[in-house]
Amino acid sequence: MRTMGLIFSSINERNVPELTEARSIASVPFGGRYRLIDFLLSDMVAASVSTVGIITKYNFQSLMDHVGSGKHWDLARKNGGIVFLPPYGGDTRMLYASRFEAIKSVLKFLKSCTEDIVIMSDCDYAASFDINKAIDFFIEKKSDVTLIYREKAPDDDEVKHRTAILTDKDNNVLGIKPADKADGANKLLTSMLIARREFLIKQIERCSMAGMKSFSGDVMPYLVREHKVSAYCVDGFFASIESLAAYFRYSMAILDKPVRDSLFRTVEVYTKVRDSAPCHICGDAKISRSVIADGCVIEGTVENSILFRGVHIGKNAVVKNSILFQNADVGDRTSLDCVIADKEVIIRAGKTLSGCKERPYFIPKDTAL
Repeated sequence: MRTMGLIFSSINERNVPELTEARSIASVPFGGRYRLIDFLLSDMVAASVSTVGIITKYNFQSLMDHVGSGKHWDLARKNGGIVFLPPYGGDTRMLYASRFEAIKSVLKFLKSCTEDIVIMSDCDYAASFDINKAIDFFIEKKSDVTLIYREKAPDDDEVKHRTAILTDKDNNVLGIKPADKADGANKLLTSMLIARREFLIKQIERCSMAGMKSFSGDVMPYLVREHKVSAYCVDGFFASIESLAAYFRYSMAILDKPVRDSLFRTVEVYTKVRDSAPCHICGDAKISRSVIADGCVIEGTVENSILFRGVHIGKNAVVKNSILFQNADVGDRTSLDCVIADKEVIIRAGKTLSGCKERPYFIPKDTAL
Protein backbone atom coordinates (compact mmCIF):
# COMPACT_ATOMS: atom_id res chain seq x y z
CA MET A 1 0.00 0.00 0.00
CA ARG A 2 1.21 3.51 -0.84
CA THR A 3 1.61 6.01 1.99
CA MET A 4 1.59 9.80 2.20
CA GLY A 5 2.47 12.19 5.02
CA LEU A 6 0.71 15.22 6.48
CA ILE A 7 2.74 17.46 8.79
CA PHE A 8 1.47 20.26 11.04
CA SER A 9 4.39 22.68 11.10
CA SER A 10 2.94 25.25 13.51
CA ILE A 11 1.01 23.28 16.16
CA ASN A 12 2.17 23.82 19.78
CA GLU A 13 4.36 26.83 18.98
CA ARG A 14 3.04 28.64 22.05
CA ASN A 15 4.87 26.14 24.26
CA VAL A 16 8.23 27.63 23.24
CA PRO A 17 7.60 31.27 22.26
CA GLU A 18 11.28 32.11 22.62
CA LEU A 19 12.25 29.76 19.79
CA THR A 20 9.22 30.34 17.56
CA GLU A 21 8.99 34.13 17.51
CA ALA A 22 10.56 34.25 14.05
CA ARG A 23 10.08 30.66 12.81
CA SER A 24 7.63 27.78 12.91
CA ILE A 25 8.32 25.05 15.43
CA ALA A 26 9.12 22.65 12.58
CA SER A 27 12.17 24.76 11.68
CA VAL A 28 13.55 25.06 15.24
CA PRO A 29 17.26 24.08 15.15
CA PHE A 30 18.28 20.93 17.01
CA GLY A 31 21.40 18.84 17.40
CA GLY A 32 24.04 21.09 15.86
CA ARG A 33 22.97 21.15 12.19
CA TYR A 34 19.39 19.91 11.97
CA ARG A 35 15.84 21.28 12.22
CA LEU A 36 13.02 19.43 13.96
CA ILE A 37 11.31 18.68 10.64
CA ASP A 38 14.42 16.81 9.44
CA PHE A 39 13.74 13.91 11.79
CA LEU A 40 10.11 13.47 10.75
CA LEU A 41 10.84 13.84 7.03
CA SER A 42 13.69 11.35 7.28
CA ASP A 43 11.48 8.82 9.10
CA MET A 44 8.79 9.23 6.46
CA VAL A 45 11.20 8.84 3.54
CA ALA A 46 12.63 5.70 5.15
CA ALA A 47 9.05 4.35 5.13
CA SER A 48 8.80 4.98 1.36
CA VAL A 49 6.51 8.00 1.74
CA SER A 50 6.62 9.84 -1.58
CA THR A 51 4.12 12.68 -0.96
CA VAL A 52 4.30 14.98 2.07
CA GLY A 53 1.91 17.86 2.68
CA ILE A 54 3.23 20.50 5.11
CA ILE A 55 0.48 22.60 6.68
CA THR A 56 1.77 26.08 7.48
CA LYS A 57 0.26 29.01 9.37
CA TYR A 58 2.70 31.87 9.86
CA ASN A 59 6.45 32.46 10.21
CA PHE A 60 7.06 29.74 7.63
CA GLN A 61 9.63 31.51 5.44
CA SER A 62 12.47 29.86 7.38
CA LEU A 63 10.81 26.47 6.94
CA MET A 64 10.36 26.93 3.19
CA ASP A 65 13.97 28.06 2.84
CA HIS A 66 15.17 24.99 4.71
CA VAL A 67 13.00 22.34 3.04
CA GLY A 68 12.92 23.92 -0.40
CA SER A 69 11.93 21.44 -3.10
CA GLY A 70 12.67 18.54 -0.78
CA LYS A 71 15.69 17.36 -2.79
CA HIS A 72 17.77 16.68 0.33
CA TRP A 73 15.19 14.04 1.34
CA ASP A 74 14.73 12.73 -2.22
CA LEU A 75 11.30 14.39 -2.34
CA ALA A 76 11.86 16.71 -5.32
CA ARG A 77 9.57 14.77 -7.63
CA LYS A 78 7.45 15.37 -10.68
CA ASN A 79 4.50 13.63 -9.01
CA GLY A 80 4.00 14.04 -5.28
CA GLY A 81 7.03 15.15 -3.29
CA ILE A 82 6.88 18.14 -0.93
CA VAL A 83 3.67 20.20 -1.06
CA PHE A 84 3.41 23.32 1.11
CA LEU A 85 -0.16 23.99 2.24
CA PRO A 86 -0.36 27.67 3.30
CA PRO A 87 -3.30 29.21 5.18
CA TYR A 88 -6.34 30.44 3.24
CA GLY A 89 -5.81 27.63 0.75
CA GLY A 90 -9.21 26.02 1.37
CA ASP A 91 -12.75 27.29 1.13
CA THR A 92 -12.46 29.56 4.17
CA ARG A 93 -11.17 33.12 4.30
CA MET A 94 -10.27 32.79 7.97
CA LEU A 95 -6.95 31.65 9.44
CA TYR A 96 -7.42 28.28 11.08
CA ALA A 97 -7.44 28.33 14.87
CA SER A 98 -7.22 24.62 15.68
CA ARG A 99 -5.90 21.32 14.42
CA PHE A 100 -9.39 20.30 13.25
CA GLU A 101 -9.81 23.50 11.23
CA ALA A 102 -6.34 22.97 9.75
CA ILE A 103 -7.28 19.47 8.58
CA LYS A 104 -10.54 20.73 7.10
CA SER A 105 -8.63 23.40 5.21
CA VAL A 106 -6.56 20.77 3.36
CA LEU A 107 -9.36 18.32 2.49
CA LYS A 108 -9.05 19.23 -1.20
CA PHE A 109 -5.39 18.26 -1.08
CA LEU A 110 -6.19 14.95 0.64
CA LYS A 111 -8.87 14.18 -1.95
CA SER A 112 -6.47 14.95 -4.79
CA CYS A 113 -3.94 12.40 -3.54
CA THR A 114 -4.05 8.75 -4.54
CA GLU A 115 -2.18 7.09 -1.67
CA ASP A 116 -3.97 4.51 0.49
CA ILE A 117 -2.61 5.45 3.91
CA VAL A 118 -1.98 8.78 5.65
CA ILE A 119 0.61 9.39 8.36
CA MET A 120 -0.40 12.57 10.19
CA SER A 121 1.89 14.21 12.73
CA ASP A 122 2.90 17.37 14.54
CA CYS A 123 6.50 18.50 14.25
CA ASP A 124 7.39 19.54 17.80
CA TYR A 125 9.74 16.68 18.62
CA ALA A 126 13.03 15.05 17.66
CA ALA A 127 12.91 11.26 17.40
CA SER A 128 13.89 8.50 15.05
CA PHE A 129 11.94 5.28 14.63
CA ASP A 130 10.88 2.79 11.96
CA ILE A 131 7.48 3.96 10.71
CA ASN A 132 7.25 0.84 8.53
CA LYS A 133 6.74 -1.26 11.65
CA ALA A 134 3.88 1.02 12.75
CA ILE A 135 2.27 0.74 9.31
CA ASP A 136 2.57 -3.06 9.40
CA PHE A 137 0.93 -3.05 12.85
CA PHE A 138 -1.89 -0.84 11.54
CA ILE A 139 -2.54 -3.21 8.62
CA GLU A 140 -2.28 -6.41 10.68
CA LYS A 141 -4.68 -5.10 13.33
CA LYS A 142 -7.12 -4.04 10.60
CA SER A 143 -7.54 -0.79 12.51
CA ASP A 144 -9.40 2.28 11.36
CA VAL A 145 -6.82 4.44 13.15
CA THR A 146 -3.54 3.64 14.88
CA LEU A 147 -2.19 6.13 17.43
CA ILE A 148 1.55 6.23 18.05
CA TYR A 149 2.50 6.50 21.72
CA ARG A 150 5.52 6.22 23.95
CA GLU A 151 5.98 5.11 27.53
CA LYS A 152 6.35 7.92 30.05
CA ALA A 153 9.90 8.13 31.35
CA PRO A 154 10.36 7.99 35.16
CA ASP A 155 11.89 11.49 35.24
CA ASP A 156 9.35 12.99 32.82
CA ASP A 157 7.17 15.38 34.80
CA GLU A 158 6.21 17.74 31.94
CA VAL A 159 2.78 16.38 31.03
CA LYS A 160 0.75 19.59 31.05
CA HIS A 161 0.34 19.73 27.25
CA ARG A 162 0.21 16.00 26.57
CA THR A 163 -2.50 13.42 26.05
CA ALA A 164 -2.58 9.96 27.62
CA ILE A 165 -4.37 6.88 26.34
CA LEU A 166 -5.88 3.87 28.09
CA THR A 167 -5.60 0.52 26.30
CA ASP A 168 -6.49 -3.12 26.80
CA LYS A 169 -3.96 -5.99 26.69
CA ASP A 170 -4.20 -6.10 22.89
CA ASN A 171 -3.38 -2.37 22.59
CA ASN A 172 -6.88 -1.37 21.53
CA VAL A 173 -7.57 2.17 22.71
CA LEU A 174 -10.29 2.42 25.37
CA GLY A 175 -10.07 6.10 26.23
CA ILE A 176 -8.19 9.38 25.84
CA LYS A 177 -7.51 11.91 28.59
CA PRO A 178 -5.26 14.90 29.25
CA ALA A 179 -2.11 13.43 30.78
CA ASP A 180 -2.22 15.68 33.85
CA LYS A 181 -5.72 14.39 34.64
CA ALA A 182 -5.08 10.71 33.98
CA ASP A 183 -3.73 9.30 37.26
CA GLY A 184 -1.24 6.50 36.68
CA ALA A 185 -1.45 6.74 32.89
CA ASN A 186 1.99 6.21 31.37
CA LYS A 187 1.13 5.93 27.67
CA LEU A 188 1.64 9.35 26.12
CA LEU A 189 0.56 10.17 22.58
CA THR A 190 3.24 11.42 20.22
CA SER A 191 0.75 13.37 18.05
CA MET A 192 1.30 10.90 15.18
CA LEU A 193 -1.50 8.74 13.82
CA ILE A 194 -2.01 6.40 10.88
CA ALA A 195 -5.29 6.03 8.99
CA ARG A 196 -6.59 5.12 5.59
CA ARG A 197 -6.88 8.26 3.49
CA GLU A 198 -10.49 7.75 2.39
CA PHE A 199 -11.55 6.86 5.94
CA LEU A 200 -9.91 10.01 7.31
CA ILE A 201 -11.61 12.24 4.71
CA LYS A 202 -15.00 10.68 5.42
CA GLN A 203 -14.68 11.07 9.19
CA ILE A 204 -13.47 14.68 8.99
CA GLU A 205 -16.45 15.59 6.82
CA ARG A 206 -18.85 13.72 9.11
CA CYS A 207 -17.46 15.34 12.27
CA SER A 208 -17.58 18.76 10.64
CA MET A 209 -21.25 18.30 9.73
CA ALA A 210 -21.90 17.24 13.33
CA GLY A 211 -20.52 20.57 14.55
CA MET A 212 -17.38 19.22 16.22
CA LYS A 213 -14.70 21.83 16.91
CA SER A 214 -11.73 20.11 18.56
CA PHE A 215 -9.74 17.23 17.09
CA SER A 216 -8.44 15.96 20.45
CA GLY A 217 -11.54 16.88 22.46
CA ASP A 218 -14.30 15.87 20.02
CA VAL A 219 -13.03 13.91 17.01
CA MET A 220 -10.65 11.52 18.75
CA PRO A 221 -13.14 10.49 21.50
CA TYR A 222 -15.75 9.93 18.77
CA LEU A 223 -13.34 7.71 16.80
CA VAL A 224 -12.51 5.69 19.92
CA ARG A 225 -16.21 5.16 20.67
CA GLU A 226 -17.37 4.32 17.15
CA HIS A 227 -14.38 2.79 15.37
CA LYS A 228 -11.44 0.48 15.90
CA VAL A 229 -8.54 2.52 17.22
CA SER A 230 -5.31 0.76 18.15
CA ALA A 231 -2.08 2.01 19.70
CA TYR A 232 1.52 1.34 18.67
CA CYS A 233 4.43 1.97 21.04
CA VAL A 234 7.73 3.47 19.91
CA ASP A 235 10.85 3.30 22.04
CA GLY A 236 14.20 5.02 22.06
CA PHE A 237 15.01 8.68 22.55
CA PHE A 238 12.03 11.00 22.12
CA ALA A 239 12.56 14.74 22.63
CA SER A 240 9.18 16.40 23.01
CA ILE A 241 9.78 20.15 22.99
CA GLU A 242 7.26 21.27 25.61
CA SER A 243 9.19 24.28 26.91
CA LEU A 244 12.51 26.06 26.65
CA ALA A 245 13.76 24.03 29.62
CA ALA A 246 12.73 20.80 27.84
CA TYR A 247 14.54 21.94 24.68
CA PHE A 248 17.67 22.60 26.71
CA ARG A 249 17.45 19.28 28.58
CA TYR A 250 16.94 17.16 25.46
CA SER A 251 19.66 19.02 23.57
CA MET A 252 22.14 18.34 26.37
CA ALA A 253 21.06 14.68 26.39
CA ILE A 254 22.40 14.05 22.88
CA LEU A 255 25.91 14.70 24.16
CA ASP A 256 25.68 11.16 25.58
CA LYS A 257 26.66 8.64 22.91
CA PRO A 258 23.86 6.09 23.56
CA VAL A 259 21.26 8.85 23.18
CA ARG A 260 22.98 10.23 20.10
CA ASP A 261 23.09 6.78 18.52
CA SER A 262 19.38 6.25 19.23
CA LEU A 263 18.53 9.50 17.48
CA PHE A 264 20.88 9.38 14.51
CA ARG A 265 21.48 5.70 13.78
CA THR A 266 18.01 4.16 13.95
CA VAL A 267 17.12 5.91 10.69
CA GLU A 268 19.52 8.02 8.66
CA VAL A 269 18.68 11.68 9.28
CA TYR A 270 18.92 14.03 6.30
CA THR A 271 19.09 17.80 6.34
CA LYS A 272 19.78 20.72 4.03
CA VAL A 273 23.35 20.52 2.75
CA ARG A 274 25.48 23.64 3.02
CA ASP A 275 28.93 23.96 1.51
CA SER A 276 30.58 25.29 4.67
CA ALA A 277 34.27 25.16 5.49
CA PRO A 278 35.38 22.58 8.06
CA CYS A 279 35.52 23.55 11.71
CA HIS A 280 38.75 25.42 12.54
CA ILE A 281 40.21 24.76 15.99
CA CYS A 282 43.00 27.15 16.89
CA GLY A 283 46.13 26.16 18.81
CA ASP A 284 45.07 27.15 22.32
CA ALA A 285 41.45 26.03 21.99
CA LYS A 286 40.05 23.33 24.27
CA ILE A 287 36.96 21.27 23.44
CA SER A 288 35.36 18.54 25.54
CA ARG A 289 32.07 16.60 25.30
CA SER A 290 30.55 18.91 22.70
CA VAL A 291 28.92 18.86 19.28
CA ILE A 292 30.62 21.27 16.88
CA ALA A 293 29.14 21.88 13.40
CA ASP A 294 31.06 22.79 10.27
CA GLY A 295 32.19 26.35 9.71
CA CYS A 296 32.91 27.05 13.39
CA VAL A 297 36.07 28.83 14.54
CA ILE A 298 37.14 27.93 18.09
CA GLU A 299 39.82 30.00 19.83
CA GLY A 300 38.66 29.53 23.43
CA THR A 301 37.23 26.73 25.62
CA VAL A 302 34.04 24.81 24.84
CA GLU A 303 32.66 22.27 27.32
CA ASN A 304 29.45 20.27 27.27
CA SER A 305 27.92 22.47 24.57
CA ILE A 306 26.33 22.42 21.11
CA LEU A 307 27.55 24.82 18.45
CA PHE A 308 25.69 25.19 15.15
CA ARG A 309 27.26 26.19 11.84
CA GLY A 310 29.49 29.24 11.66
CA VAL A 311 29.83 29.96 15.39
CA HIS A 312 32.93 31.87 16.50
CA ILE A 313 34.38 31.50 20.00
CA GLY A 314 36.95 34.19 20.82
CA LYS A 315 40.27 33.92 22.63
CA ASN A 316 40.14 33.02 26.32
CA ALA A 317 36.34 32.74 26.10
CA VAL A 318 34.72 29.90 28.09
CA VAL A 319 31.45 28.34 26.89
CA LYS A 320 29.90 25.68 29.14
CA ASN A 321 26.54 23.87 29.03
CA SER A 322 25.31 26.13 26.24
CA ILE A 323 23.62 25.99 22.82
CA LEU A 324 24.72 28.54 20.23
CA PHE A 325 22.74 28.77 16.99
CA GLN A 326 24.11 29.56 13.56
CA ASN A 327 26.65 32.40 13.20
CA ALA A 328 26.70 33.34 16.88
CA ASP A 329 29.82 35.36 17.69
CA VAL A 330 31.28 35.11 21.21
CA GLY A 331 33.89 37.74 21.99
CA ASP A 332 37.23 37.33 23.73
CA ARG A 333 37.28 36.66 27.51
CA THR A 334 33.51 36.00 27.52
CA SER A 335 32.01 33.45 29.93
CA LEU A 336 28.77 31.60 29.12
CA ASP A 337 27.03 28.95 31.22
CA CYS A 338 23.58 27.47 30.51
CA VAL A 339 22.94 29.91 27.66
CA ILE A 340 20.85 29.48 24.50
CA ALA A 341 21.80 32.03 21.84
CA ASP A 342 19.64 32.26 18.72
CA LYS A 343 20.99 32.95 15.20
CA GLU A 344 23.29 35.89 14.44
CA VAL A 345 23.77 36.81 18.11
CA ILE A 346 26.81 38.90 19.02
CA ILE A 347 28.20 38.73 22.57
CA ARG A 348 30.88 41.33 23.02
CA ALA A 349 34.19 40.77 24.76
CA GLY A 350 34.30 40.36 28.51
CA LYS A 351 30.63 39.52 29.06
CA THR A 352 29.53 36.99 31.69
CA LEU A 353 26.11 35.37 31.13
CA SER A 354 24.70 32.53 33.16
CA GLY A 355 21.43 30.64 33.54
CA CYS A 356 20.53 27.24 34.97
CA LYS A 357 19.23 23.94 33.60
CA GLU A 358 15.67 24.71 34.65
CA ARG A 359 15.83 28.25 33.27
CA PRO A 360 18.56 28.73 30.66
CA TYR A 361 19.54 32.26 29.72
CA PHE A 362 18.01 32.92 26.29
CA ILE A 363 19.28 35.50 23.79
CA PRO A 364 16.88 36.32 20.91
CA LYS A 365 17.90 36.29 17.25
CA ASP A 366 20.02 39.21 15.94
CA THR A 367 20.73 40.51 19.45
CA ALA A 368 24.01 42.26 20.26
CA LEU A 369 25.08 42.32 23.92
